[in-house]
Amino acid sequence: MTSIPAAPAHFVCYDCCTAQLLKQLVTRHGTRSTCSLCGASDVICVHTGIDEFLLAVKALVRYNFGEWQYHSKLGDGSLESLFFIDPNPILKINPAQDPVDREDVVLSFLDDVNERQLQIQIFTAFGREIYGYMPKTPVSSGESDVLESAGRALRERNHFLVEAEYTPVIRPVAPYVAKTLAAGKRWHRARLGASTRAANFHEIGAPPSYFYEPHSDKNLGAPPVGSTSAGRANRPGVSYLYLASDAATAAAEIRPHPGELVSLGSFELTREQRVVDLRAHDLTKLWQSDQELEMLELIIAMEKVFSTAAPPSNRSAYTVTQFLVEVFRQLEFDGVLFRSTVGDGDNLVLFDPASASWVAESSRVIDVTRVRYDFVVRNLFDESADYDIDYNERGKAMETSS
Repeated sequence: MTSIPAAPAHFVCYDCCTAQLLKQLVTRHGTRSTCSLCGASDVICVHTGIDEFLLAVKALVRYNFGEWQYHSKLGDGSLESLFFIDPNPILKINPAQDPVDREDVVLSFLDDVNERQLQIQIFTAFGREIYGYMPKTPVSSGESDVLESAGRALRERNHFLVEAEYTPVIRPVAPYVAKTLAAGKRWHRARLGASTRAANFHEIGAPPSYFYEPHSDKNLGAPPVGSTSAGRANRPGVSYLYLASDAATAAAEIRPHPGELVSLGSFELTREQRVVDLRAHDLTKLWQSDQELEMLELIIAMEKVFSTAAPPSNRSAYTVTQFLVEVFRQLEFDGVLFRSTVGDGDNLVLFDPASASWVAESSRVIDVTRVRYDFVVRNLFDESADYDIDYNERGKAMETSS
């Protein structure tokens, strides 16, 4: 049963909630009142003192912030200060409201944060004990202990042993990432080059017009079993069908250079496919306990590892994704769906290449004229500065010791 303290009475309306989780709470538990943040009267609001509101706030703190941002022993922040960050991921800031009044609203649900709704803990420890523990990281960062430990195990043991150990661990998240793709849905695939080239010469000295026969059907499909190199989803020798949601993403995935020809074609799902959907997670489904937040953190970690670019020179970066695909397959999924790292669309990997067929007369040839790169400028090394870890000096020390 929802308990409401007698005082102080503070209410928050739907429009003042930034997080979808709180908006849903207003819809489910709201009553007509005056919003304590924006002052709107006779609007649907949620009482900040009810248990569900505090639990949702604790979940949102864990989702959005690392403990060092609000634990006074780890930094100069506080729980209260999180609600004054603008733009705020939890409750909108009304610029016309006196900060003291906003503080009063915030304190109405934070005062007893450590005594209520203990199924979510936002502090690892108190006092000096905190220094003996790793601080809580934002759930949204996807720093899952499960994938970290699995990655270490894969470096030391045969993959099938690790898969057997972690399949029961990953199984509980399966219902939250499952998606059904309808038969008949069209996807796209690309391959470098064309099967045939011809030319017409119209005038002496003038450049010819070229004509191309694109790769099609089986020549555009999954490579033969046993001849495949390692990919994001497959180990060497395993043949999966890689598809993309649009032609541009399909072309980008094979990383062509300017001046190269690319064959593009469409494939249609021949039957319904139950796939793991790692394109977007949903906090509103997993938030009511530390255990549920850990499950969400694992889902986000899987999203990250599938959507992190790996250069062709470092195929070992695919060890964890290949491990996850085998776990998904053992959990009776037909494929995995994730965001492309090089295009704007999505990628679909089907474990059975026969579950999609080439669409007749869908193939065409394109000439790549330009490749664009997005980049992030990194911090420059300063020889006069002191760093927590100087990898250059560390390397010299290792050479000396050896």
